[in-house]
Amino acid sequence: MKKTRALVAELALVVSGVFVFRGLWMLLDLLDFMHKPAALGSSLLAGIVVTVWALQCLMKQDGK
Repeated sequence: MKKTRALVAELALVVSGVFVFRGLWMLLDLLDFMHKPAALGSSLLAGIVVTVWALQCLMKQDGK
């Protein structure tokens, strides 16, 4: 039963993540600033930094 609940929770996270991503995308699309190359580059850099940090955290946890 615990595996089923974990699977449903993971599926819910994936689906809700899609809605959060879409909503954030639409909100940022409304800002004129986000259409400039500097803002797009900063956004990309921030995403890369957070992704690397999260992956490192997950790999450390996996190595316990």
